[in-house]
Amino acid sequence: MLKTDFVNLEHEFDNIIKNNNIKTLFQPIVSLETGEIFGYEALSRGPENSFFYRPDNLFDYAKKKDRLWDLDLLCRIKAIESFFPIIKDKFLFINIDPEVINDSKFKKGFTMEYIEKQNINSENIIIEITEHSGVNDYSTFNQILDHYRDQGFRIAIDDSGAGYSGLRLMTEVRPSFIKIDMALVRDVDKDMIKKELLKSICMFAKIANIIVIAEGIETYDEMKTLINIGIQYGQGYYFQKPSIKFEHLNQNIKND
Repeated sequence: MLKTDFVNLEHEFDNIIKNNNIKTLFQPIVSLETGEIFGYEALSRGPENSFFYRPDNLFDYAKKKDRLWDLDLLCRIKAIESFFPIIKDKFLFINIDPEVINDSKFKKGFTMEYIEKQNINSENIIIEITEHSGVNDYSTFNQILDHYRDQGFRIAIDDSGAGYSGLRLMTEVRPSFIKIDMALVRDVDKDMIKKELLKSICMFAKIANIIVIAEGIETYDEMKTLINIGIQYGQGYYFQKPSIKFEHLNQNIKND
């Protein structure tokens, strides 16, 4: 990448933060038993037709520039502002990168302060930990999570089952929810190994009193297999793609 490109990216990123130029999409999390919407995951996007539209580009750049807290804070506020004036009776899942605690500007308690001003109950917000880079200091990490728990937030672990680090995170953190990585969900109806692995995760979750959510469901057969395995909730294109609108689910899903 040319030097001028780096300069342009820095200028564009600064403008995103300065002008609150983040769009929040929402994807429903559905009860596989009843077909009812349990909650929504908030998914942040940068400006369309931009390098920063993709969340991985957006957050990777923020980490390199020590701007993760600025971006994370903006995404949280946009998600809350876009959700609660419209949806009152569902849960909001907000993604947080574990590395945000290492940002020089990280401020404990900000989310609670903000939602109290907006008269929002913390029990309606699930803090979803995205575990892509690994956690090196579980003691410090759990202190941060305990801070959220003490304020009434519940914890979800994303991409569970994707590797040793994800499994360790489940046992160290003891979350309220685990979200099964879509790689394990894809074609699970045709793969006996995936089925048995998911059965084991469900057994562990039941013992630990953890709710399981399967991500990336795209077909009817995947959904039915997950139901037979015992997974309670699901998310994916089969139900609805991420959208800025809160639309009703297809009635056929509820009747399956």
